[in-house]
Amino acid sequence: MRQTLRFTGMLLRAYVRDRSAMFFSFFLPFLLMVIFGFLNFGAIGGVDLGVVDDARNADAERFVTALRQIPSLRVQAVDRETALRKLRRSELAIAIVVPADFRIAPARPGAPVPTLQVYENEAAPQQVAIGRSIIGDVIDRFSFAAAGAAPVAAVSREVVSGVRLRYVDFLVPGILGLTVMQLNIFSVAFALVAQKQRGVLRRFFATPLEPRRFVAAHGLMRLLLSLVQVAILLLVAFALFRVQVVGSVLDVFIVALIGAVPFLMQGFALAGWAGTENQVPPIANLITLPQFFLSGVFFSKDAAPQVIRPVTDLLPLSLLNDALREISTQGASIWDERMPVLGLVAWAVVSFAVAVRLLRFETA
Repeated sequence: MRQTLRFTGMLLRAYVRDRSAMFFSFFLPFLLMVIFGFLNFGAIGGVDLGVVDDARNADAERFVTALRQIPSLRVQAVDRETALRKLRRSELAIAIVVPADFRIAPARPGAPVPTLQVYENEAAPQQVAIGRSIIGDVIDRFSFAAAGAAPVAAVSREVVSGVRLRYVDFLVPGILGLTVMQLNIFSVAFALVAQKQRGVLRRFFATPLEPRRFVAAHGLMRLLLSLVQVAILLLVAFALFRVQVVGSVLDVFIVALIGAVPFLMQGFALAGWAGTENQVPPIANLITLPQFFLSGVFFSKDAAPQVIRPVTDLLPLSLLNDALREISTQGASIWDERMPVLGLVAWAVVSFAVAVRLLRFETA
């Protein structure tokens, strides 16, 4: 153990002296977070509206279709329980419940008109104001067409307490996950393949250093660097963007550490397979680029086509980002996120088996 720790310290000192490695491992993720944080892609570009259709008749379908045709509304069909849950999580700004007695027709004298129940997220006041105005205009349009002036429906409003979630709050967990992935795949693969190509590994193993201690030292160093990266990025997020972690910061570190393991094993597998440094980038990009775009780093996974969602939800970076984001923005605990964590453990086991199969310390 002492030999492993001494070798880990030696690797850390060598890594700190490598300016290019330090740039890509630390400054590049920081730069991405600053750029996307200040660009604020989460600024109002539309209103997230949930529709609960309890009427399920032709008139309700006409009303919902009219809402869907408005470009500034992003309409989701949901049930009442899901709508309220999404409002509390700030995944919706407004939810509207179309009652079972909904009709687009003049009301009989003295008879009440159907009442649309509208739930409004107090954490999204700007979106709520826009959505409230649009819904009112749509009701007025149908009322004028059907009854001339009298409203065909009344509106009852209720405020729901949601999480005040800015784009940068969404962004930071994704950047943490991306950074952990990039460090443990690219840096491990490039470093070991370069050493293998130059015959450094062969000379290492001519010493009393055992291969398992060499691998353990490399793995321990990368895991420590992952925690350092997470700490630095969180400090920047706290200081620069006033990001607050709703859940436990310790849970964030633990999940990041667990999430680093499958990527570390994939880095070892790639290092074992590749005979030259030129073979590393294509395969490393093949592993990382799909996750870069499909795993909810910069934008929600909901933007991906529905047909591939069952696959993208199971990607290791998706699992890591989901767990980190739930802890950071929703106050979840590790136990609450046990399924994504178990998924990461499963990926680690599979990746370890592949790494053991492929890892070689000499070029063919």
